[in-house]
Amino acid sequence: MSEEEEKYYTGAQAAEFLGVKSATLYAYASRGLIESVPAQSGRERAYRVSDLIKLRQSSRGFKSQKDQEAPTWTGPVIKSAITEITNDGHRYRGQSALDLAKQQQAFELVAELLWDTGATLDEWRETKPLALPKYLKSLASAEVDYLDLLKVLISSSEISDAVTRKLLSDDIFGTARRLIITMAITPGINENRDEYFSDAHFPIAQTLISALGAGRSREKATVVNTALVLCADHELNASALAARVAASCDASLYSCLLSAVGTFSGSLHGLASRRTENTVSNSMKFKSTSAWLKDHLKHSEKIPGFGTELYDDGDPRAKVLLEAAESFGSKNPNLKRLVEIVECVEEQIGSKPNLDIGLAAITYALSLPPGSGSTIFAVSRTAGWITHAIEQRAYGGVIRPRAKYIGKT
Repeated sequence: MSEEEEKYYTGAQAAEFLGVKSATLYAYASRGLIESVPAQSGRERAYRVSDLIKLRQSSRGFKSQKDQEAPTWTGPVIKSAITEITNDGHRYRGQSALDLAKQQQAFELVAELLWDTGATLDEWRETKPLALPKYLKSLASAEVDYLDLLKVLISSSEISDAVTRKLLSDDIFGTARRLIITMAITPGINENRDEYFSDAHFPIAQTLISALGAGRSREKATVVNTALVLCADHELNASALAARVAASCDASLYSCLLSAVGTFSGSLHGLASRRTENTVSNSMKFKSTSAWLKDHLKHSEKIPGFGTELYDDGDPRAKVLLEAAESFGSKNPNLKRLVEIVECVEEQIGSKPNLDIGLAAITYALSLPPGSGSTIFAVSRTAGWITHAIEQRAYGGVIRPRAKYIGKT
């Protein structure tokens, strides 16, 4: 077909033909999957129908409209009274997590809200951390990843505990508090920063700040407490489901947490904020974020830290944490570049940031070590994992999905 005979679609027509949003169409063009040319009006772009047909027929980059609008969820649907996700944000037992964070509610009290205990902050101030095994410090000296240290900590706690901590036992929440406090201390054991600041306004947040080498700062602890509150739970994510599966089999509290941490340690879950930090570092090679984005999309269709299928207008947690990071007044160049990336990606392809961007932002703003976002995330989410495990055990019955066999017969 000659150039004169070739048929063209406007942007709106092309997006409808492919069954995608306009932002996705522009992303296809920026990656070179289709070519755009000036339309006759001169103010918009046009797209060759033949290119659109090839793209639609190819397996690369195309999803039907049904796929675009309705993400595929896998796994069982489980009734829960813990967390509800709405477009306005998530709610812990009916209370807005965003409001709790903005009101500077202590993470400890949010944990008690999830556990439905009615306990006060005094319970945390009077709780002592677990004794850390000596070999844990040697592992920390060898720069072992924090999530791997957590696995060792949880395993050693179960081995040394004289009692098998069943999920429905009377003292389960006392054990839960001791574990979370000890987890907050663990990042600093290599540098002898193993103090629990029980007298602080936000005990767990301040303990984490100190363990991560940021000193004792009420301002920094307030920002970290915000992140802890927002990350405490998020409905039936992969790590929460792992904890529930273990709990349904009557596993101990420690074993349920090991199942959760093992799942959480994947690069598509708890380590995702580190991937976001790597993206920011790589972008520094380019003079502008536009140049970086164009290069990135040539090699990858996804941008770490962006996109969510749970919220129509972006992840509200990211917005709150970005605002907290920017209001801190940090002049960190990585934070500045991260904000530029958020603005560029939203403008160019319409994708909005998720929680991983927010965690990276506060890591930069508070001058914390790389990967601290994942550490904060893990300590916080432990409260949610414990809640899901206890709720599942109380329900009774083993979670046992069925497989649809598609192999040889």
